[in-house]
Parts: sequence; structure tokens; C-alpha cells
Amino acid sequence: MVKFGTSRRMSKRARSTVWMYVVEIFIVIFGITAAYQLNVYYEDKKDDKLEIAAIEKLHTENESNIAEFESLLEDRLQLENDTRQLARILFSGGNLQDDSISHYLFDINQTYKPSIQYEGLNFYLNTNYNDKNTDLKNELISLKNYYIELRDLITDYVRMKEKYYGEFLVSEVDFGEETILTLNKIKSVEFKNLVVNLLANEIDLNTLFENAYNKAIDIEELIQEKLGIEED
Repeated sequence: MVKFGTSRRMSKRARSTVWMYVVEIFIVIFGITAAYQLNVYYEDKKDDKLEIAAIEKLHTENESNIAEFESLLEDRLQLENDTRQLARILFSGGNLQDDSISHYLFDINQTYKPSIQYEGLNFYLNTNYNDKNTDLKNELISLKNYYIELRDLITDYVRMKEKYYGEFLVSEVDFGEETILTLNKIKSVEFKNLVVNLLANEIDLNTLFENAYNKAIDIEELIQEKLGIEED
């Protein structure tokens, strides 16, 4: 005789077994998901620390560059003014025997140029720890462009001072004693044009110098905000 109750009890047992499997699968999935989320959390924390470390390195470098700009600011402006004064004397037909021309002539032979560091800047731009500071990276790209332009302009500027100005006057003056030996070349149109070109370079360099300096100042404020540094 077949007992109908047996099949019903088996059915309940089967459903219980299936439910246990479902619960076990849920627990496994939950565990994997939780472990993944924890891993993501800790990786994000790790990346955040690396991001802060890169910004701190950038902060040190940017402060150094700002100090470099500020140490040259007065000399750069004076150099531009001296070059302008020499150009005025030459084109106004002023007394070339006057002691003032000697002052300008030797002073403008100087090349006050900033020594800019941007290893930290390049490092930070190449990092990809997180996407929380895209505003800072955009500003740094602008600053880097200023630095590259400044570097190229300084190269041409120094070459012009050394090759054209220095070599042009090498037989006219004694740079060591800062004395004028003869005014032959100094009176020439060629020298006047050379001084005008020098003045244009000084103006361009100072304009770019100021733009880069101001951008570095703006970025310093942004960096301090990112690092939670309060301004003095």
C-alpha cells in the first residue's frame, strides 16, 4: 500500500534544502560583496594618502619657486628700467661720455633669471590616485605652460646677452674693470637696435615672469585649501 503522506514529507524536506542553499548562496554573495567594498574603501584611503603626499611635495616645490621669483623681482624690474634708460640716452643723442652711460652699459649685462623647479608639478600631473582635485590639475597645466615658455624665453635671452651684447662690446669695453675703452661701436645704429631688442626681451621676460609668479601664488592658495592649511 502506498502512503501518500510520505511524498508530501519529502517535498517539504526538499523545499527546506533548497531554501538552505539559497541562504548559503546569499551569504556567500554578501560576503564577497562586503569584502569587495572593504577592499575598495581601503584602496581609496590608500590612494587619498598618496594624493595628499603628492600635493605636499608640490606644495614644497611651489613655495620654493615663489621665493625664487620674489628674490629676483626687484632686480628684474631694475634691469628693465636700466635698459630703457640706456636706449633713451642712445636715441636722444645724449652725452655718451657721461658716467651714467657706463652705469647702464655694465648693469644691463646682468642676466637675472629664475631657476624654476617643476619635478613635483610633473609628478603630480602624471598621477591618477583619484579625481577629487581636477581643479588643481587644470591650474597646474596652465602654470607648467608658463614655466615652459619662461624656460625657452630665458634660453634665447641669455644667448642674446652673451653672444650679441657681450661679443659686440668685447673690443669696446673692459667688463672686468667696468670701463669704456672706445665709443665707436656704442655710437652705431647697430648697437642702438641691439639695445632696443634687449629692452623688448626684458619686457617680454618680465611680463611672463609676473604671469608665472601670480599663477604660482593663486595655486599656492588652492594647495593650502586642499591640505587644510590655514593662512597666516
